[in-house]
Amino acid sequence: MTTDFVTFQRFNDKAAAMALAETFRENGIECGLEDVSENFDVSFANNEINKDFRIKLKPVDFERADTLLLQLAEKDLADIDPGYYIFDFSSEELKEIIEKQDEWSSLDFLLAKKILKERGVEVNVNEIQTLKAKRIEALAKPEKSPQLLIIAGYILAVIGGLIAIIIGAYLRTHKKTLPNGERVFGYAPADRAHGERILIIGILALILSAAYQFLKYT
Repeated sequence: MTTDFVTFQRFNDKAAAMALAETFRENGIECGLEDVSENFDVSFANNEINKDFRIKLKPVDFERADTLLLQLAEKDLADIDPGYYIFDFSSEELKEIIEKQDEWSSLDFLLAKKILKERGVEVNVNEIQTLKAKRIEALAKPEKSPQLLIIAGYILAVIGGLIAIIIGAYLRTHKKTLPNGERVFGYAPADRAHGERILIIGILALILSAAYQFLKYT
């Protein structure tokens, strides 16, 4: 899988992931399926919760994929089970589905719109686009500063542990994928700067430790 592909959806069911991948390919959307499940299940139970299959697309194809999923879900609306749990949602909860479309299935999104309309609450295209833009803006904001991780990184860096280098690299380079396929840094510039310093200190400490051990035994 090349770096041009980023995660579009995640599944703990391989069959469901493979079915979606096949659907995309049949509709001319290039995609990949990556298994990043835990390699070893300490419970020996082969727990499906620990499975992680990721459908990966090129960012430019995210909108096409979303449109395709909405078209496919549209066909399932007529056959939806009357006992489907979303029918019991309040109007505010249904509006939240519209606002946070990326957290719900295409069927849930369309059904929420349908139920709201039946209740006399019309959600037009412009409003959906506005909500989507606000959602992306909110998700693009840096994550909460990981103070404990930063402190641990500096302590381990001084000691010279390899873990400090991993922490520093993570803080410096961690990115997240937005619903539109855009990739943005997960942490604020100040936190990334801490990561860079931890990385440098950790590497220097590791080199000095290795040099000391070399000189000690020669």
